[in-house]
Amino acid sequence: MPTPADSVRFESVTPRDVALIVLEELSLSDAFRSWLLEAIALEIGTGTGTETDSVTNLDVRDSLGDVETADFDTARRRSASVLEVALERGEQNERMDLVLTVATDFGSSGGYPDALEARREDYRVVLLAPADCLEESATDADATVPLEWLRDRLAARGTDRGAYRAALLAAAIDGDRDSTGRPPSVVDAYRSLATEREPAFEFRTGSDLDRDLDFESGSEVTAEKATVAIDAPLLADDHRLVHALADGTVDLRIPGAAAHLRAFAARYATAIPPETDLLTDGDALVLRLSVPSIGSDSSEGDDALDEAAVDEALTAIRDLLTVAERVAERSS
Repeated sequence: MPTPADSVRFESVTPRDVALIVLEELSLSDAFRSWLLEAIALEIGTGTGTETDSVTNLDVRDSLGDVETADFDTARRRSASVLEVALERGEQNERMDLVLTVATDFGSSGGYPDALEARREDYRVVLLAPADCLEESATDADATVPLEWLRDRLAARGTDRGAYRAALLAAAIDGDRDSTGRPPSVVDAYRSLATEREPAFEFRTGSDLDRDLDFESGSEVTAEKATVAIDAPLLADDHRLVHALADGTVDLRIPGAAAHLRAFAARYATAIPPETDLLTDGDALVLRLSVPSIGSDSSEGDDALDEAAVDEALTAIRDLLTVAERVAERSS
């Protein structure tokens, strides 16, 4: 049965459309708001501590439209901070870049203060744009947020609404690439399809591989050099699962296990797929499965993606996650 994202074709997605998604998520989703504020290192004071989830009033000021206000948890309003968000077009008007200004006022004045004007020292400027635009932009923003991260977060919800919004953002990202003359990336297509197939997984590339709520954008990632890291609920914090697209390999890296290779192979023989190669890299044991190469034969401008190859890679990822789960169970 087709999903809303499958049945809609977005011919033209404008910055206004993206702005509405961001503003509504900030207004209505506690989880989204907390994720974004924590990610840009914004602490909201209440007089007794700093808690992102203590925000009870959110004033959304959209320079592309009207002002919208949403109230949360009115019982705590007296101790609340006021969070003001202003979203406007970036300098590159022909591209899908938006400037998000987040400001806080600590309830020092009556009524509803204009935090951006009253407390200029208490704000963060965040640039939201496709990752490749962030790479090219010289900006004084305090942080940058690739639209790809918002797309993946919405897709991971596993709902029709989330899938629809993720598809809209994907269209905005691809449309922006078209407007700048850059073809859609096979890597982006892979991440989008893989996330659709496995919304509980997070697929990261480039400098994302080492990020921890760090909104710095890395260099452009092409299929020829792309290594995609996979985060999954069953994966231990010190294990690393990566897919080298062009090389056609999926690796599960387990630190400290190289010295016990034979014992490891015997202990987990029923979980390890027979075709797995057991390798060592320093003190780490690497379990490797070979899968079809993705993107290695694509000519410039060719955005075709072999969905069967993606499905085979996901099967290998699930198989190695089964091993990782068994290891975690024995270690607990």
